Amino acid sequence: MCEFSTLFNRALGDAAPCLSAFADGRAAAHRLFKTIRRKPEIDSDGAGGMVLEDIKGDVDLKDVYFSYPSRPGQLIFNGLSLQVSSGKTMALVGESGSGKSTVINLVERFYDPQAGEVCIDGINIKCFKLDWIRQKIGLVSQEPLLFTTSIKENISYGKEDATLEEVKRAAELANAATFINSLPNVLK
Repeated sequence: MCEFSTLFNRALGDAAPCLSAFADGRAAAHRLFKTIRRKPEIDSDGAGGMVLEDIKGDVDLKDVYFSYPSRPGQLIFNGLSLQVSSGKTMALVGESGSGKSTVINLVERFYDPQAGEVCIDGINIKCFKLDWIRQKIGLVSQEPLLFTTSIKENISYGKEDATLEEVKRAAELANAATFINSLPNVLK
């Protein structure tokens, strides 16, 4: 009996440090599952919403107030108004954390502002079918990402059935045509 008691106490002593790690893991799992079960505010699978024949592409942020859900007390935009006309080149320049990427996140409707409107061609983007409007928006980020395939396939990634003329036009619109045309085996 004494031998059993000694073994039991030793096993219990060996397990004690693990109990703290187990409790930490359980708490982390609880937070993880809470995040997984959270319903998004923007229904990305929704079938409703407006689909237009085509869009011109004028973007207008009107008196936008926004803070990220993870930091509701930190206002990123406090009445931001910004107009970008279709076909114009514009640069968003500023310090890290000043809201450049947040503008893009709002235009692509990854988030909705707490107040104000984000409009495309004068129509609030909340009125559009979400997957349709995202297909109509092209983004060239600071960190270009190229897949290990042809330049033509990289350009047509979002529209696999793009014609060669559409790919060439996209390269021109992105101000990349001169560079691309200087490469060997261009768009083949």
